[in-house]
Amino acid sequence: MNKWIEKIPFKKIVIFYIILVILVGIILMVWIGRKFQSKINFVYDYHTIQENSYNWEEIKDNLQAMSDKSEDVVDILVLDNENKITYTSKKSEFADQEKFSLTKAENMPNGYFTSSTNDNIIFRLTSDKELMITTVLSNFDTEIQKESEDEVFYQENYQEKKIFLLSYLGNKNTGEKIYFITEMHQIPNGRTYIKYTLAIIMFLFMIYWVLLALYIYQNALKSKLNPYLWGGITLITNIAGVVIYLIYKQNQKTCFQCGALQSKNHIYCVHCGTKLNETCNQCGSVINEQDHYCARCGKKQR
Repeated sequence: MNKWIEKIPFKKIVIFYIILVILVGIILMVWIGRKFQSKINFVYDYHTIQENSYNWEEIKDNLQAMSDKSEDVVDILVLDNENKITYTSKKSEFADQEKFSLTKAENMPNGYFTSSTNDNIIFRLTSDKELMITTVLSNFDTEIQKESEDEVFYQENYQEKKIFLLSYLGNKNTGEKIYFITEMHQIPNGRTYIKYTLAIIMFLFMIYWVLLALYIYQNALKSKLNPYLWGGITLITNIAGVVIYLIYKQNQKTCFQCGALQSKNHIYCVHCGTKLNETCNQCGSVINEQDHYCARCGKKQR
């Protein structure tokens, strides 16, 4: 086994692995991008509007375009400082009322509201980041079930109610608010796509992890160290093991003849007998090439 590991051409393998990772990464990005294009567009448009929410005239066209492109958008409402509706992107049922008012939903966790005109409609208030994450992952239904505090309420009444996501942006200067009412539609097999993508990424990461351990094993083998010890440490700790190994090697000396790693104080290699260090011509202590005097006996060397 050791002879087989010693012959592994890690430089070529690393080059091949890097090229493979780049190609797979590009393929995955294109593939996921195409499958989730509508969701990604929604997140991008929402982020753009969020950055320019202070200027109503600049984002008006963007709001309508975002609403038209996304099937997840039920309506986008613009409210003045008195909660009167001044704009609706899809003229939904929520735009039929003069004002858009919400009250806290009874028997539901915090962050759930009902419409003042229809208590069978529930709005779940979401933050900007949560909305963007939920849009892509489409895990809204799962979260509703997990967050429901009253199991009996969920089983008996949930089926009768319609739940929408609600996110908003506000303008402190004018008091205007923009309400984004959305209903997330899952992409067919979307979760499966994500699972496959994560599985491929994990597989590539596992290859990297094992290759790194094998490289340290090979290097320790060539340095006449315990390959099982250092390979095992790297396999368990990964980068931390590599750092420890490199520090250990730096504090030792490598025989230029056989490649064995050993103490810097050795005069001769313990594996092949090659002389490793200069010695004092009087007491035989190890000296450096630039030393003019022996540090032990004081004998002049040059």
